[in-house]
Amino acid sequence: MKFLLKSVRQLSDHFVETNDNISRSFESVRQDVSELSDRLEKIDQDLQNWRDQELMGSDGPRREPELPVRLDTKENAIPTLNLPLDGLVDVYRNTPALLQPFARPCSVSGRTLSGAIEEIELEVFAQGTTWMIETQDGEWVLLPRPGMLQRQTQIESLGRLFDRSAEASPPAEMELIKPGFAHGVEHGRRWYLREKGMIGLHADPLQTSLERRLQALESRLLG
Repeated sequence: MKFLLKSVRQLSDHFVETNDNISRSFESVRQDVSELSDRLEKIDQDLQNWRDQELMGSDGPRREPELPVRLDTKENAIPTLNLPLDGLVDVYRNTPALLQPFARPCSVSGRTLSGAIEEIELEVFAQGTTWMIETQDGEWVLLPRPGMLQRQTQIESLGRLFDRSAEASPPAEMELIKPGFAHGVEHGRRWYLREKGMIGLHADPLQTSLERRLQALESRLLG
């Protein structure tokens, strides 16, 4: 009986020891996986920043962010804008240059233009006609790149992404009525258009003023 009890205790002790060893092994593996995941995330972020720095260099000088940044992205080359959508649109309409530090220039991809895919795909491109901005809630907002539209091809390019509420021949001033929206395919690099925006085109006021003055001068000369 004593021998049997001793054997049972030894078996129990061995089981507890084995179970502890297995638990420690699982904990060690869990820690290794967690550390590896953190390292991969850091590498992915470093790669994203390297790409963004390269994009920013080819996009010309950038100003320091003057608008609020989402805190967990403040170290990123291109941070996330910590503004609600209506605030973003208001800034764009009044001082669009303030959005440049948050914007990735992009254009419709060659795969869409060639008909290889049905989706309207956008990809980063330093000379792109549009800006893609990530907002505080993870939304990708599509905006026309600020500036006068000097060529008809610019207007046609934007036509894939924005409906028009008013028409004008180039050179034309652009008015943002509603931004577009996209969902990410490759973070910060490629997107599919989800919802078209809307813009209005208006004749360049300086050009219109010059034309009117020339017409008035011509009328006086003919009179």
